[in-house]
Amino acid sequence: MNKLHALSGIIFILGIIFILISAFQGELRGGVFLIFPFVIGSGLYAAAGFLLLFLAFFLFILGFTQRTSVEEHTPLPQDLSEQKPAIKGGGIVLLGPIPIIIGSSWKIALALILATIFLIVLILLLFYFR
Repeated sequence: MNKLHALSGIIFILGIIFILISAFQGELRGGVFLIFPFVIGSGLYAAAGFLLLFLAFFLFILGFTQRTSVEEHTPLPQDLSEQKPAIKGGGIVLLGPIPIIIGSSWKIALALILATIFLIVLILLLFYFR
């Protein structure tokens, strides 16, 4: 993990905190269009939270484009077919109440399952405090 990934994690957590503050102050509304949940914010905390979330996603993606100092000084192997890819990842797709979780390893899949449970509880709380 490089510095941009760590920074994006911190900014993401700050964005969630701002969005939760705006939800508790009544500046946030949510709903469901067909099967897709959405959130609408009308205050300063909601705007700052959403901007921080977008900034966190941008920095996270930008972190994959930068090379670390270890990668720059590591010689390439002669036969690239002998090495396994070192990239591991996963993703969550929430289609209404149906989560689709994709992961390259069991550890990542388990972490994404926990993140999905957290997101569903967060959405339910936003509906409850509406």
